[in-house]
Amino acid sequence: MISYSRCDEIARTRIDGGDPLLDEQWVGNGQEVNLSRIERAASEINALMHEHIGASDKEKDYVEGLASTKLYAALCPTDPNAAGVPDVPVLDDPGFWRFLALRYFWEFIKWRQPRAFDNLNHMRFLDAEQSRDTVLTRMYLRVAAAGGLQYADHAECLRESTDFWQSHILQVRTASAPALVRAMVNQQAGDDRLATEPVRRFAKRVNGMWTNVLLNLYDDDEAAKLVAELWRDDE
Repeated sequence: MISYSRCDEIARTRIDGGDPLLDEQWVGNGQEVNLSRIERAASEINALMHEHIGASDKEKDYVEGLASTKLYAALCPTDPNAAGVPDVPVLDDPGFWRFLALRYFWEFIKWRQPRAFDNLNHMRFLDAEQSRDTVLTRMYLRVAAAGGLQYADHAECLRESTDFWQSHILQVRTASAPALVRAMVNQQAGDDRLATEPVRRFAKRVNGMWTNVLLNLYDDDEAAKLVAELWRDDE
């Protein structure tokens, strides 16, 4: 178990140039997890990071989308009998995500949020208590919100989409409606892409509908029709 304080201690030591070691295996909630799948995903994600080492903040979100699929596939592969896959209690444990961040994804997270590490605001992106801010959990949730690996291309396809995902999907109830998420991504990926402010107005209209409509019951056709109707409703 890696507590908040222990995670912060290790992170600060690393930021100061130290190199504290971590155990090779994770044991938490009574389950020992085989980390070989995660280790391979981390290697692929780090390679992806190095291919985009000088990327802008907007470009980094696109890379995060590509990395999200790799992480999700390691944690939730299509084979339900895959060895070493963590169960739900482990995935709900912030200590597990802190361990992954420190053990496998430290460089990627630093690359993704460099100013936070420069300003010692690193725990916002390592802690996992706020799952929609922490880099690894928001990556996992991006694919989950789209409907899982079957729809992973929706987590990857948008460029310059930080506000789109973090503010208008992961931070609101829309994250619980995969068909709606896919419809929004498809609309934004098309020729009628909206800029930041129009997207915010659209998202506000969608959020307002949750008061009277269970949008998570919509199928793909119903969600696509709704999104098309609301997309430029303020014009």
